[in-house]
Amino acid sequence: MQFGRGGKPAAGAFFDSDFATMDEVLAVSLLHGMQGKNDCRVAIVTMSRPNLAVAGYLDALERFYRGPAAVFAQVPPIGMPTKGQAGETSTAFTAPFDVKGPDGKPTYHNQVKRQLETGDPLTLFRNYLQAQNDLNAFFVLAGPATNLAAAMEFRGMKDLLTAKLKYLVISGGNSFASDPAAAKAVLKDWPTPIVFAGPELGTALPFPGASVGKEFQEQVPNHLAAEAYKAFKPMPYDTPSWAMVAALHAGRPNAGYFKVSDAGTVTLQSDGKTTFQAGADGRHRHLILDPGKKDTILHDYVELASAKPAIQQRFRPPVADKAAAEKPTADKAQEKP
Repeated sequence: MQFGRGGKPAAGAFFDSDFATMDEVLAVSLLHGMQGKNDCRVAIVTMSRPNLAVAGYLDALERFYRGPAAVFAQVPPIGMPTKGQAGETSTAFTAPFDVKGPDGKPTYHNQVKRQLETGDPLTLFRNYLQAQNDLNAFFVLAGPATNLAAAMEFRGMKDLLTAKLKYLVISGGNSFASDPAAAKAVLKDWPTPIVFAGPELGTALPFPGASVGKEFQEQVPNHLAAEAYKAFKPMPYDTPSWAMVAALHAGRPNAGYFKVSDAGTVTLQSDGKTTFQAGADGRHRHLILDPGKKDTILHDYVELASAKPAIQQRFRPPVADKAAAEKPTADKAQEKP
């Protein structure tokens, strides 16, 4: 477990998505980049659709970031449901396994061949939330709300979410409204504060695709995220950063990348669009783009997502905190969501 200043662990990051677009892959890379800066710890990555090819790629991505010596115990299984629509399988999730190193051998290997080599998302939610300090974790939802809505029906889960999570950050990209019943349920009944990142933000902050052939390559030749990006569609192209917006704010809520609205309520309309109604009794807030921060955000997107894997270490608290380490207490530090 990584510890920050004063021996307190960095917040645990939970990321759930359907992985239908490349910015969702880049958002996972960005979270790992923030882990290298001790802004957060990537706890688990879960999928909202049953697709073994995508799960295999994500498993390889997690192993890429957790180190070549990582074994199963060090790499949580990718969460994948057994039911639902598998959706299309882009070559972005299969082509990276064809990349060969100087020795002519494949650089990356797909180690997920069966459903048994993935994990049930709801069980993973429960088990990895239980491992977090109180109020020292956050969720990023970058796809349909299917898994999160189901989690709220899991016995004891609402209490666990309330105890462990500081907030949920929702990406309002194209996929959020694809399961409208689940989206409405999460907006209505999710037990923690919610920050909503509207789709206009990701559209206004396109990820600079040229960086995958420059900054990514400079950091790690044949970077696994860059290989997927290049295979997703013909280069060069920039991609809306819907999921990256949510992940960046979730991991660095006090960095000032975005303005945060007053309290209110986000509502999903019948046409799939969302509206926000301000109100002091609301439990939602939404992010607002500050045009003056655009260059900073794009710079940090590239810097964090292209960073070399920072192998997660197990640190001991400082000697001065030895007594506290022997009798850990919940981290009650409150950050503005």
